[in-house]
Amino acid sequence: MKIMLKAIFLPLIFIFSSSAFANSWYKVEVIIFANNDPMAIHEEFWPEINEIPLRDRAVALKGKPGTGENPTAYQSLPTSRHSLKSVKNRLNNSGDYRVLFHEAWMQPVSHTQNPRPIKISAGRVLDNGMQELEGHIAVGRGRYLHFRPDLYISQLVAPNNNAQAVTAEETQTEAMLTMQGDSEVKSETTQTTQVIAETASSFPMIPEVVTAHQNQARRMKSKELHYIDHPLMGILVEITPL
Repeated sequence: MKIMLKAIFLPLIFIFSSSAFANSWYKVEVIIFANNDPMAIHEEFWPEINEIPLRDRAVALKGKPGTGENPTAYQSLPTSRHSLKSVKNRLNNSGDYRVLFHEAWMQPVSHTQNPRPIKISAGRVLDNGMQELEGHIAVGRGRYLHFRPDLYISQLVAPNNNAQAVTAEETQTEAMLTMQGDSEVKSETTQTTQVIAETASSFPMIPEVVTAHQNQARRMKSKELHYIDHPLMGILVEITPL
């Protein structure tokens, strides 16, 4: 009888212990903030994006647990469990940035190249129907932890930011016209103005809503604050083993 029980339970013990080893639990805390500088959008060329791709196996964070309830996997932790509250306040108070997303949760993290994505959506809904922040993030591990963002940030472009950079050259040319009385110089300057105008019209105008993609993965150590930069947004991540 004892031999039979060992034959039954030993494989089960091995399965449970292997599963516990393969899926360690971590607390993940993420802050995603927008850059308020209106000129940041001109730092790169942004291809047109009209749709956010769906991800298989994606899970959305569940609401915070009630009083006396223990949080489960992929459930938002209460604000009292946040470690980066002071960082969030400094970002918002700076005037240069605006926090779009700040959440903390617990989850199992396994050794895999295809970790389960977590759906992210935050911020205002813009005229094209997209939210300011949409996409997914995922946490896996190998020798180190791996944080994989797949985020799309949308920004409404102000009309005065839609002008081309040649405005300064046109102003300078007009000043030359005023200062110069010689007809030949005036004629040459007029031709230069026409060339600048034609060059400006050849550039595509920036659409009213620009959507940029951030998918720069980062290898991380636990219990350290990590920063991922982007012209239009920033991501702060802290992952702590439980």
